[in-house]
Amino acid sequence: MKRTLTALVALAALGGLTLAGCGNGDDQKVTAQQVKKETKEAMNTAVAYTKQKQEELFAQAQAQYQELEKDTSQLMDNAKEKAAAGQDKVKDILADLQKKQAVAQEKLKAMQSSSGKAWEKAKVELDEALQNLKQAYQKAKAELTD
Repeated sequence: MKRTLTALVALAALGGLTLAGCGNGDDQKVTAQQVKKETKEAMNTAVAYTKQKQEELFAQAQAQYQELEKDTSQLMDNAKEKAAAGQDKVKDILADLQKKQAVAQEKLKAMQSSSGKAWEKAKVELDEALQNLKQAYQKAKAELTD
């Protein structure tokens, strides 16, 4: 993200300088103030773009978590009857599933409140937690539907 931001700023600054040099023959001088203004505008645009992408990725991760949470809850409701009947294996499966669901929820909250490098780290951790939850759900579903 930081590289993208830097590249966008550099590109905007170079584009502004290039366009300033392509005149109709008039020798317009670019002032430091103009460069500062254009660079600031490019930075603001890059920051807005980065924030928009972060929000989109968060929304996707949240939707994925909510879908897994719904599926997991349904599976756990069905499995609780078996657990009540004394099947220890089912209890272990449910405990593992609940643990992974709690971790994914914690990582989702961490991602939402992070920015910059911390956000990138939180995204990686959330992706891993969602993958672990999905695998635990699929394993539990396979074992509980037998």
